[in-house]
Amino acid sequence: MKRNDIIAGIIFIVLGIFIFTQTWNYPSPPEKGHPGPGLFPNLLALLFIGFGTAVILKARKPAPTETEGASVGPRRISNALFVLGIVVSYVVVVNTVGFLITSAVLLFLLMKKLGVTLLKSTIASIMITLFINLLFSKILRVPLPWGILGW
Repeated sequence: MKRNDIIAGIIFIVLGIFIFTQTWNYPSPPEKGHPGPGLFPNLLALLFIGFGTAVILKARKPAPTETEGASVGPRRISNALFVLGIVVSYVVVVNTVGFLITSAVLLFLLMKKLGVTLLKSTIASIMITLFINLLFSKILRVPLPWGILGW
């Protein structure tokens, strides 16, 4: 057992319960069908509780041997720098190029770097981008940058 992970998991669970109790009675909007101010804090609280539980359950498993442990090698460092570069690139170009194109291309590049096949990378990046676009622009009504598409 990893004592630090168990303590961290307990802290996340307690924090999630605290957030949930503080936001449970937030007022609901007068119009039905629209999310109220308590939606995201409650969702965050449930995620805290869920991930805190997952950390505790994982910490209860026996620790890997030294040969199985995560070593910091050149491949791991290059992957971390690649992800950082992708995030910085996204921030720089999303307003100019647009959400749909930027997200699909950068998700595709991330998946290819992690070794996903060409077909799966293409399908997954397009589907994830369209789902996020639908969720934010249509359901939550959060405007996303259109960029060169100009729709």
